[in-house]
This record gives sequence, C-alpha cells and structure tokens, in this order.
Amino acid sequence: MIAKEDILSLKAKILPSGADQILDFLAGRHHQVELTHIVLENVPLLIIGRHGMIARIPVGGVLQKVSQPAGILELLQTFFQKQETLYLFINLPELPVPAEVTRVLQEVQSRAQRKEELRKLIDRALDERDSALFYEASNEWRKLNLSDYSG
Repeated sequence: MIAKEDILSLKAKILPSGADQILDFLAGRHHQVELTHIVLENVPLLIIGRHGMIARIPVGGVLQKVSQPAGILELLQTFFQKQETLYLFINLPELPVPAEVTRVLQEVQSRAQRKEELRKLIDRALDERDSALFYEASNEWRKLNLSDYSG
C-alpha cells in the first residue's frame, strides 16, 4: 500500500498529459496500490513517465495495454472493482530548483541552525549564571529574529 499523500505528492512533478486525473483516482484507492522501482511483468502495472503513461491490466485472462488517459482511467475503474493490487512504476524527473532558491534555502537553514545554537548557549548561560554570555547570545538571537521579520 502506498500512502495517499505520496500519490498526491507526485502531482508536484512534471507529469504527462492526463496523469493528474489518474493520480487523483489512485489516491482514492491507495490501499490497493503498491509502488515498485522496477518494471514488473505479468502483474497489473501502471507506468507513468515524463512523456506518457501505459497501463498493463489483465482483463478476462488477457493482458490489456492502454496508453491514453481516458482508456487508462476506464481500465482502472474496472480493475479496482476487484480487490487486487496495482503496481505503480514512476519514472519522472525532479523539478529543477533554480540556484537562487537553493541559495535562499541554504541561508534560511544556516540561520535556523545558528538560532538553535544561540538558544542552547542562552540556556547554558542561564544555568551557569553567566550574564555576559547571556546578554551577548540574547542580542545576537534578537538581531536574527528582527532580520527574519524585516526581510
């Protein structure tokens, strides 16, 4: 079983046309969906790639292959009437993160890390009754907080 949130998080990737509807449908039946990291043979399988999708679902003892979103959805609706497991293979690229965003995220992370260090330093200063260390760490912590809100 795959978590519903994991299925819906796939919608943040670059999807082929019609895949968002398929993922919404699968989210409602997540307890019958199993994620696989290899393309399996002779099992009910849905492959979602950057340039398209293909479903290989057994119908009446014959493996039926469908690649159009409407056909896949129709085939899945029939398939999920039985309590069988569908295997889902995902081959989607990660969304590229611009360098500016990466830089900002690193800055935010380092600021958060410094705040945590200062918080521990303040706690230690209080425990040791070191007023100089307390005021120094408190002032730096306050400046970091003010710059967080001033942008």
